[in-house]
Amino acid sequence: MKHMVFVVALAATLALGTTGTLAQRSAADDSLTRLMEGNRRFVAGQAQHPRQDGATRMAAAKGQSPFAMLVSCADSRVPPEILFDQGIGDLFVVRAAGNIADTVALGSLEYGHAVLGAPLVVVLGHEYCGAVDAAVKGHEVP
Repeated sequence: MKHMVFVVALAATLALGTTGTLAQRSAADDSLTRLMEGNRRFVAGQAQHPRQDGATRMAAAKGQSPFAMLVSCADSRVPPEILFDQGIGDLFVVRAAGNIADTVALGSLEYGHAVLGAPLVVVLGHEYCGAVDAAVKGHEVP
């Protein structure tokens, strides 16, 4: 079964309207480039599994500075750190079935940007999402 992943990326500076600085926009662009390079490695079967060593784990225990935030489906087939070939502390991920961003998820994203400094928000979707399928078909969900 093929699972194509698609990405919709939004710079967190869009929330600032036209007041976002050139540096903020550049940081968001750089983050998106880094994600896409990692995804190319993953798709090509050349994942490097970076920053997953003991020293990185010890450093991450003291703090984090993710370069991007992702809103992703909770589906076990689409783990962002693997799909984008990133390491511990690189991504700030909010996962829920169907990529729903409720008030808790939005608060997490606000924290990721305002406190942790992540300049990019990516909404990650995938094919064969059961939550989206149920919503489109109007099925009752528990």
